[in-house]
Amino acid sequence: MFSAEGWWFPDGEQHLPEWMQKNGVMLNGRNAYQGKKQVAAMHLCKSFRTAVDVGGHVGLWSFNLAHRFNMVHAFEPIAAHRQCFERNVVLPNVHLHAVALGEQLANVGMFTAPSSSGDSTVSGEGDIPMRRLDEYNLQDVDFIKLDCEGYELYALRGGEGTLKQWKPVICVEQKPGKAQQFGLKEIGAVNYLQGLGAKLRLTMSGDFFLSWD
Repeated sequence: MFSAEGWWFPDGEQHLPEWMQKNGVMLNGRNAYQGKKQVAAMHLCKSFRTAVDVGGHVGLWSFNLAHRFNMVHAFEPIAAHRQCFERNVVLPNVHLHAVALGEQLANVGMFTAPSSSGDSTVSGEGDIPMRRLDEYNLQDVDFIKLDCEGYELYALRGGEGTLKQWKPVICVEQKPGKAQQFGLKEIGAVNYLQGLGAKLRLTMSGDFFLSWD
């Protein structure tokens, strides 16, 4: 791993430091990735009890979420990313879970692009545990962010009980071409959430922000 822009990244990462140098927004003393989206998400939240970061990566969202929420649960399946996360987010109210989230229990593989660690996708069978969000019985969930490179709908289906119980604000990535690689519709996750009663509030560069009335 190496340090750049105030963060630790996996070896080979090129995209994130370059993007942050050009487009970063300062939040909590660090140059933030997707800072404008993070700020927009917080404006939609009315309570700040528990946040969930699905696709926690190296902690670029969790670090700032931990400064607003009482508790943050981050889910990151790739060991090299978790090593960076643990250096980037040294805060007592953050719990990092070494699993992928999906609709069913399984063991999966992950593929990561060599120069863009954020481009990591579920890829067939492997030795990484996949679990359902509902298994964790999280309480007081006020916000969920999902960035799973097209796997978001499956992660949401595995957390339907959590969604129905707490009705959190949700930021879900649905970029063109990502969901289709899993046989899903491009914005299937958005449609699913709307089917549960969530309302689309905002879209920003491939991310969709929803909440319940």
